[in-house]
Amino acid sequence: MVAQLLRKVVGADDEEDDREAMVGALGRQISRALSEGRWRFADHFCDKLLDEDPRNLEALLVKGHLAWRRFHETGTAVSCFRRVVMLGGYESSNACVARARACLQQLLEQLS
Repeated sequence: MVAQLLRKVVGADDEEDDREAMVGALGRQISRALSEGRWRFADHFCDKLLDEDPRNLEALLVKGHLAWRRFHETGTAVSCFRRVVMLGGYESSNACVARARACLQQLLEQLS
């Protein structure tokens, strides 16, 4: 409780630090859930991370893979992969964008 009061008094820098810490912790939870094969938990933590950082390309990419490969939700997968490409500025030099493009192409070929 004291820490929360101090954060409010000190200002916005601590809020940004708190947000970064939360994003890092959620990223670790995603990795752990994936390594344990707990797909729904990984998806849940992706959603939580995206609530904190809606432009997180890695979380969107993981969410797309889970939707495609584990939950067979092709619409969600396509949406996630497209968001990665758009948020990444269509930059093929960005590893997440390149991966999303490849997955999107493969997924769309499967659907046709």
